[in-house]
Amino acid sequence: MNIFISRPHGYCSGVIRAINLVKKARQKHVGVPVFVLGSIVHNEDVIKELFSFGITTVRDLKKSPAQLLKELPDQAVVVFTAHGHEVSLDEIARQKKMVVYDATCPMVTTNHRIIQNELNNNHQVIYIGKKNHPEANAAKSLGDNVFLIENNEDVNLLELVDKSPLVINQTTLSQTELAALHTSIISKFSKARIADEICNATRLRQQAVLALPKETELVYVIGGVNSSNTASLADMARKTLPQARVIRILNADEIYKKDLDGLNYVAVVSGASTPLETTNRVVEELKRR
Repeated sequence: MNIFISRPHGYCSGVIRAINLVKKARQKHVGVPVFVLGSIVHNEDVIKELFSFGITTVRDLKKSPAQLLKELPDQAVVVFTAHGHEVSLDEIARQKKMVVYDATCPMVTTNHRIIQNELNNNHQVIYIGKKNHPEANAAKSLGDNVFLIENNEDVNLLELVDKSPLVINQTTLSQTELAALHTSIISKFSKARIADEICNATRLRQQAVLALPKETELVYVIGGVNSSNTASLADMARKTLPQARVIRILNADEIYKKDLDGLNYVAVVSGASTPLETTNRVVEELKRR
């Protein structure tokens, strides 16, 4: 069986920074609980590893981040995740005298500065992102003139006063999906200004998927189930290689013999929050088959 390993793989710089910041908080505050508000990155293996260091991930789909933060003890050590956080959380943390570590990815922070500058200059902002994703929620919280859209239906329903709104996006979206939405937006708002803010780590991984061998019969996409950039890679693989089966997995434990029987060409792709060790173990497992 031929195995094609897509590159780059391993953590992106934003994920490395976030994980290092969490570990720094743990080392500095010995004997004190350290909480991460939400998933530091969207990978369950990473979250389990941090838990082994005594770092607690606080998440509950039935509660908002604000509710969860309010429930934590006063003066707690709290880490905000790589995806960014809603503006209101800063004031809650201040009132509760919390020690805050902000692990927001620098690319996301740059987006927020761009958006804030537009709002300060009385412009409206069209933000393309995934509804209920923390990165999109953080961007939307910057002001009432930030409008979140996810698909063409949202574009059709959108009504703006600004004739030249800024169009910006979540950093982990699919390039092809984003380009299609840009076309729809321009057709409705002809003077809209486009700021393509897909991060470089996401872009390089998507380009690598486009370059996968055409004879590929199966593509394993490694990453967390809630990872937006991993989902984008899987969607792109399905469109690029319609003849191939695409399977999303978290790690090597999810490789099954029945999926590999009779295959000659298998590709391995990994998201930006997938540990390099995880990808290596997947490749090793495939080589044993």
